[in-house]
Amino acid sequence: MSTPRRTHPALVALAWAAAVVVATLVGMSAVGAIGTGILGGGQQPLTPAEVDQALAAARSAPTPPVAAPPPVSPTPPSPAAADVVASPGGTIVARCTGGVVEIVSASPAQGFRLDDEREGARVKFESEEETVEVRLRCESGRPVGAVRLDDD
Repeated sequence: MSTPRRTHPALVALAWAAAVVVATLVGMSAVGAIGTGILGGGQQPLTPAEVDQALAAARSAPTPPVAAPPPVSPTPPSPAAADVVASPGGTIVARCTGGVVEIVSASPAQGFRLDDEREGARVKFESEEETVEVRLRCESGRPVGAVRLDDD
C-alpha cells in the first residue's frame, strides 16, 4: 500500500506568497493604466511665478465680442406660494389665488382618514373616535383654517 504524498508547509507558503506578489503586480499595472498609478508623482501644483505668468497671459489675450442678450419676454406671474394648515386630524397644503382658496393636498394624521367628499374649501378627516372638519378662507392673501371637532 502506498502512502499519500505530503506537501511541505514551506512549499505551500512559498506558493501563497508568489500568488500574492502576482496579484499585487496585476493590480498595480491596472491602476497605472487608468491614471498615474498609486506610486506615481501625479500633477505638481503651479508656483506663484507660474500663476502670475498664466494670469498675465489671460489678461492680455483678446476677448471675443459679446453678443447682445436676447430680448426678455415678460414672465407670467408665479402662482401664490402654498401654506400649510395643521389640524389634529391632518395637514392641508393650500394657497390663495385671487381671494379663492385652492387646496393643493391634504394628508391625514395617524389614525385618521381623509373624507373624499370635498366641498369647496372644506376638508374632513375622520377616525373611529372623532371627525375633524377644517374650513379654509383667505385672510391677507394666505389660507387660514377654522377647525371643528366632532366626537362620534
